[in-house]
Amino acid sequence: MRYCLFLILAVATLVTACNKDKFTTTPQVKIKSISPSEVFFSDIIRMQGSFTDEEGDVDSVLIVYKWYNGSTAIPRDTFRYKLDVLNVPDKTRQADIEVTFEYHTNNNPDLRFLPSVLKDTNATFGLILKDKDGNRSEYAESDQIRLKNN
Repeated sequence: MRYCLFLILAVATLVTACNKDKFTTTPQVKIKSISPSEVFFSDIIRMQGSFTDEEGDVDSVLIVYKWYNGSTAIPRDTFRYKLDVLNVPDKTRQADIEVTFEYHTNNNPDLRFLPSVLKDTNATFGLILKDKDGNRSEYAESDQIRLKNN
């Protein structure tokens, strides 16, 4: 009896784990990397990730950035953009994505401007994708980076 119960639990776990990477109606987003780890005025910050969506109807992206006071996160702002800010064509079901910021300067109008900090601060960046039916992905957040106040 114990063996049968163990076998049923093992099969259920395997089926659940295998379905994790499948396309779903709700968009799925992952952050793969962010660089550089230490940022100075006019540096370009690159956050790379990927997404999947069953219908390919993702239409907007929310970009969230947070500053940290010690270990406490302080949400700074959230920007909403159309999907074209990620250079992804309509009807795309799966893609690698890159979001770029320019720190403290606004020399390149194609990049998002990131304001400077008053003192050296840790920061994270996150993404939420939203599709045309209002489905929202779970929040995906980058590793922390260090913003320097030159």
